[in-house]
Amino acid sequence: MASPSDTIIITDDEELPSLEPGSSRPRRVPRLDYCYRDFESMIVESVADETDTIPSRKRKRTETKEPSTLENAVEELRGAVSHKMQRLQDKNRILRDELRQERERHQKTQEELSQQREKHILECKICYMQPDRW
Repeated sequence: MASPSDTIIITDDEELPSLEPGSSRPRRVPRLDYCYRDFESMIVESVADETDTIPSRKRKRTETKEPSTLENAVEELRGAVSHKMQRLQDKNRILRDELRQERERHQKTQEELSQQREKHILECKICYMQPDRW
């Protein structure tokens, strides 16, 4: 019989004995990376086979049914939303054009005011330079 002080060696490819000093338990090594590519390819092949099959009669009947009230409501809602979006986009475009025009008018007004100010300053200088006009 082995004594408690003997080291236990586990002969497994997943658990290699790597004892740390002062520890009697073996440390586990990370598992090996097993490849499941064959299994995945089997799943992909089976899914591809299912899509190639002809749908059942029941499915054919449900595909030819009239759209449900929910589908009709969704389509109606989608139409209303797209109409509202179009109106908002048009309104946004109009407001942007108005803003651009307002900015152009403001810039033109500022230029005119600047020219008037320069003209007034020039007239004042002429008056001060010619005291006989007082």
